[in-house]
Amino acid sequence: MESDLAQRDVIGVQDAVLLEDIHSESIFIDNLEKRFKENLIYTYIGPVLISVNPYKELSTYDAGTVEKYRNVNFYEVPPHVFAVSDTALRAMRGEHADQCILISGMLSPIHMLI
Repeated sequence: MESDLAQRDVIGVQDAVLLEDIHSESIFIDNLEKRFKENLIYTYIGPVLISVNPYKELSTYDAGTVEKYRNVNFYEVPPHVFAVSDTALRAMRGEHADQCILISGMLSPIHMLI
């Protein structure tokens, strides 16, 4: 258990609902920064996925990663866009329920100038 706590101090928590103070913006941002420094660009807030642009290429989109997230429970694997998409696909097929994935982002002033 102590090693889990030490690891949390280094890489943050995978789901922001597990933060000690879920109402603290600074704690939330600190968690994202810890994860970002470890190239962990995805973090959940419950069923919502937050992604921080790494501004570099990461090897998180290969065929092996796709298989890791195929047909597993949403929270059994670390946060990833593949978990969201696989969960939506399985709900659409299994429950015959329409699904919607909202992708939202913000452009920096530099991107707007280019």
